[in-house]
Amino acid sequence: MPMDKKTTRILFSIDNKVANQDALDAAIYLSKKSNLTLTYVETSDSKDITNGQDLLGFQTEFKRKYFKDLEYIKQAGPFWKTLATVAQERDCNMVVVGAEVVKSGLFGGGMSDTVDAFNSAILYLNNTTKWVEPKVILMPLDGNSETRQKFYRISEWAQFTRSSIHVLGVSHPSDKEDQRYVHTYSLQGQAYMEERRIKTALEEVHSKDCTAVILERTQSSSPCWVSAVSNTEGVFKTSSVSKDMRKVASSNTNRAVQGNFRNGRRRLLITFKLILL
Repeated sequence: MPMDKKTTRILFSIDNKVANQDALDAAIYLSKKSNLTLTYVETSDSKDITNGQDLLGFQTEFKRKYFKDLEYIKQAGPFWKTLATVAQERDCNMVVVGAEVVKSGLFGGGMSDTVDAFNSAILYLNNTTKWVEPKVILMPLDGNSETRQKFYRISEWAQFTRSSIHVLGVSHPSDKEDQRYVHTYSLQGQAYMEERRIKTALEEVHSKDCTAVILERTQSSSPCWVSAVSNTEGVFKTSSVSKDMRKVASSNTNRAVQGNFRNGRRRLLITFKLILL
């Protein structure tokens, strides 16, 4: 699915191992802000959010409580695979997921294989992530050209939520070529957002400790969503970010990072197939 295709519906699902309120709040918030159709998919591993109530009665109550119509689909099958299939069949390019982590990794990098079947944007909340309405979307950029694919979707979400954009270009301090690419892409990101009248801040950092830079910016921007490039390497394919991610993985610090997200309540990971995770 082209990443510049306009979002037309919100599809969401919640697995049996997480509390449902955060993902439900996120889906309702986004559908109301964007004025888009909202659909819940109940897979074999999803929560029955009707709690056994007859469907028509639940939908009536849902609309009365949230002022939003809800389409409800039941489809047997494993959680992630079935959700990806329904999203593709429904031509849905925005999916909200509340689910337990399949494989941990900094900024969701370990989930790359799990979301590989999706052709859509994904807003992912794990069992430690608290829902926040964003005021700022942090958009880290590295020296890989694919990092720019996120521009359209981030601009769309910023317009939906009336958030500002913080463009954060991160390059290796000793790699001049990397710095030139990051500088170019950062300027392009700033111009892209400002052309769409989105309030945008630009920052470029040369650092070997890129994870620390990103986490530090999330602490100073509240409440904040974080976008990150999704691929089989983890988070970023090139530049100092990917090198630092491998160090983080090898030093077994994922647990500390998860704690940071659990305690902060300021950050929400937004994930996009091919561009964000």
